[in-house]
Amino acid sequence: MNSINTTLTTSGNSVAVRLPKNLLKMSGLSSRVKLEARQGKIIISKLTNVRDGWGDQIKTLVDLNGDPNQEFKDMKISNFDGLKNLSWGGPTFEEWKKNNAELS
Repeated sequence: MNSINTTLTTSGNSVAVRLPKNLLKMSGLSSRVKLEARQGKIIISKLTNVRDGWGDQIKTLVDLNGDPNQEFKDMKISNFDGLKNLSWGGPTFEEWKKNNAELS
């Protein structure tokens, strides 16, 4: 384990720690990091992409359960269910916006 001792400094309204380039290079960290506070420590870690592995997980789910696009392929049928021509009896969106201007 490589470690160094250093001093915290102020930078505006923040406290900063200066990391030597060699230490940063050895760590493999880049400009985006995750900070985690623990009792007596602050841990600086490589920021991971929360979407890492999603492609493999989705492929596995599709292999197990089938393509979800096929399950919902008949959703367009609801456009022709005859409900569009039923009377609404309520305000139009424009009327609602006018009467509820303070909400928008």
